[in-house]
Amino acid sequence: MAFEVVYSDKPLSHHIHTHVYYELLYVVEGAVMLTIRGREYRAEAGSLVFLNQFDEHATRLLSDTYRRYYLLIPQTQLQAFHNDVLLLSVFRFHGEGFSYVLPAGEAKPRFDIYFALLADAAERGGAYSDERMEALMTLILTDARALRPDMFILEDSVSFLPMQDILDELDRTFADGFSLQALASRFHVSAGCLSAHFRRQVGMSPMQYVTQSRLNRAKVLLLKTELSVMDIARQCGYGDMSNFIRRFRREFQQTPLQFRQQQRGRPTTPMTRAALSQEH
Repeated sequence: MAFEVVYSDKPLSHHIHTHVYYELLYVVEGAVMLTIRGREYRAEAGSLVFLNQFDEHATRLLSDTYRRYYLLIPQTQLQAFHNDVLLLSVFRFHGEGFSYVLPAGEAKPRFDIYFALLADAAERGGAYSDERMEALMTLILTDARALRPDMFILEDSVSFLPMQDILDELDRTFADGFSLQALASRFHVSAGCLSAHFRRQVGMSPMQYVTQSRLNRAKVLLLKTELSVMDIARQCGYGDMSNFIRRFRREFQQTPLQFRQQQRGRPTTPMTRAALSQEH
């Protein structure tokens, strides 16, 4: 299976951080205040929260009890997670006005069942476990879309500019040299049009997306491999190691080697080691 399902009842808060994967958080009981990209969002029982690898966020407990499920989806596995790009848009497009938190309201009992069955299917495995989990995710995402269609890309907006294709292209080539003009020419639009639409849909510029993708990839390589900082810099698109270290420190407030030493001192599961997870 391309993702991990975790249940937790530990009442934990977390300082500001990012992940290198997509995440779906579902609050079963309790309440937390989430700070996402500098804005606060209250998530109570029955809330779904959609986060991607660029969403800086922190969690502050508002209740003594905090029971939740969360799904961790590696960036490279999103399309294996589900095959409907319109449903997956809730993970990828966090631009202007995106609300992050979706209260289920009266539909909460239904979502409670969906997530309990999802966690059970992930734990039991066996024949057709992937098919069961994809079916449950279809129910979760389609019901979420019925509640808040504005959080998903609408079918009639897909043809204006193929943003899914543009993101796929950047995900494949972020370690190569980046040219906004070349990217715009490939998709037959002006650089200004692409940049404005990209920022509106994704919440950052194409160059910021490339930079964050490079740094997120560096975090994975620092933890999973013994590659030197110079080799990691090259694999992530930085010909100048000093520039890489400077950008890494500016983003994460520590050098690459400090990050490697700190993260390797923390207990992790196999998937969270690969994804550098911090439990919500």
